Amino acid sequence: MNTARLNVRATPSSNGKYLATLNRGAAIKTLAILDEWLEIEFNRVTAYVFARYVDLVYVSGGYLAQVNVRLLNVRATPNATAALCGQLAIDNQVWVEGQQKDWCQIRFNGNRAYVASRYLQKITATKDSDDNAGRINIADDAEDLPIPIAEHGQKLSRLTPKTILPISGSNEQRSVATVWNRWGGLLGSLSEEKNLEVACSLAILCVESSGKGFEQNNQNRMIIRFENHKFWRYWGKNNPQQYREHFRYRNDKVWLGHEWRGDPDFAWQSFHGQQHKEWQVFEFARQLDEEAAMLSISMGAPQIMGFHFERIGFQSVQEMFAAFSDDIQGQINGLFDFFSPQMLNYLQNLAFIEFAGMYNGSGQKQIYGTKIQKHYEAIVKLMPNQAN
Repeated sequence: MNTARLNVRATPSSNGKYLATLNRGAAIKTLAILDEWLEIEFNRVTAYVFARYVDLVYVSGGYLAQVNVRLLNVRATPNATAALCGQLAIDNQVWVEGQQKDWCQIRFNGNRAYVASRYLQKITATKDSDDNAGRINIADDAEDLPIPIAEHGQKLSRLTPKTILPISGSNEQRSVATVWNRWGGLLGSLSEEKNLEVACSLAILCVESSGKGFEQNNQNRMIIRFENHKFWRYWGKNNPQQYREHFRYRNDKVWLGHEWRGDPDFAWQSFHGQQHKEWQVFEFARQLDEEAAMLSISMGAPQIMGFHFERIGFQSVQEMFAAFSDDIQGQINGLFDFFSPQMLNYLQNLAFIEFAGMYNGSGQKQIYGTKIQKHYEAIVKLMPNQAN
């Protein structure tokens, strides 16, 4: 903790039920990072504290282990097809908190994650290893090569960067540091191909989805946003009566006032901002028309709408949905495929509001452009050499 006293709450909100107060120096076990809040274990229950007042360290009661392959996939659940959280390079040292059959549970960027046990070698405790407990140091000589992963034959470019940033400072600095630590390697490679500052692509991902492609607290499903007005376009206008029984939005600003109900007798309810509710609406719409429902959602970390599937190289929206649901690399590749020459020109000239007008729509360009600007400035402060 970096403050004298810190409130513990039952929900991730300043209005959440107060549970207790922690004093400076208290150690807490972090379960997940939820935007501005940390989900923690407190008195055997899940609770929440404001993230900016906690300095994250990687500690555990398990044992220290070393990665023995060039690049090791870190997954959200102990399953070879689970969403990819990032990668660890050869000789990385990690704390193993426990094991589930052939998988080791570790902490990765503050979240619980898993790696295949056969690619870790337990390190005998020494004074040096105790001093370095929980630190993640990417080896300087780790090769930046694609490597075939035996788990299911997939080939992946390196995701994680060689330089790992501390997660501290302002909200924007914490956000960009977290996303950089996860995907900085891949972002750097793709940005270089587009002659783009990596700070720009990093800022966009932070703003679009808080730098996450999958929601750990929603069965690790891809992050989506269901757009009622788009579902009207692709299905509702041909089924107006049935549509109006279940969906509605504002006529003057169609991106606002989104509500739904599963039954005409139920009360209307909003759903944006909570992934389990976004998926509830999406699954309901899929029953009406799966293709139209997929065309009407923004997907993954870059939040690209399904109706752009051809623009980023897919033959169908179902193919895009499958690729974005599979792993984070598919989502990040999609971001760079989505950039038009004009978008790249705006980013190269740091014209973020004009970029947001094309990426997010003219109605919200000021809001999103300003957010991108703030995150860009945060990464420049943390890593000045990344903005050149």
